[in-house]
Amino acid sequence: MSKYCILILCIFALWVNIGCVQDHKAKCQIMGTVEGHALDGKTIYLVPVLGPHDAAHVDSATISNGQFHFAVDSAEVKVIRVGYRYRENIEDLLVVSEPGTVKAHIGKVSSCGGTPQNDSLQAWKDQMEQFRQTLFMLQQAKMQSSRLDTINIHLTQLYRHQQQSIAAFTKRQPKGALRDFLLKLYPNIQ
Repeated sequence: MSKYCILILCIFALWVNIGCVQDHKAKCQIMGTVEGHALDGKTIYLVPVLGPHDAAHVDSATISNGQFHFAVDSAEVKVIRVGYRYRENIEDLLVVSEPGTVKAHIGKVSSCGGTPQNDSLQAWKDQMEQFRQTLFMLQQAKMQSSRLDTINIHLTQLYRHQQQSIAAFTKRQPKGALRDFLLKLYPNIQ
């Protein structure tokens, strides 16, 4: 065999080897922090929103020094949550396990970002929280006011505006796990 053939075989073997190593590397890295250190040593879970919640589909990690990590190969919407015993004052967090590094923070108000769909998901969550606060204030005013007609008009306008915002947000999303999730969550969006 000539040196040229041996060189080509070595390069080909190296190329195949590099390709195999990259295929086994997780596409999504979820790097998380937890508010305070009270949960150190406890287990945190990554659960699919849709589909089975069995050992084959649920991932777990141990919280250490207020941090946790998940490596995920599939692109889908998932929930990060702590065990049932420790959920008081801890908000579950929706995340999209898309390629890249997702930054997640778990606490009284949980948040995510770092990838396009997770940045969008966080913006959507913030907007839905504003709607929820406005709705709460209107419902409180409704119980304490004699101007029920005016408040009911505001409530109707709020619901309509919320539905329009959700529809517009969903339509802006590129094809992917977040858009699919929103269309399942809100099937009547046109």
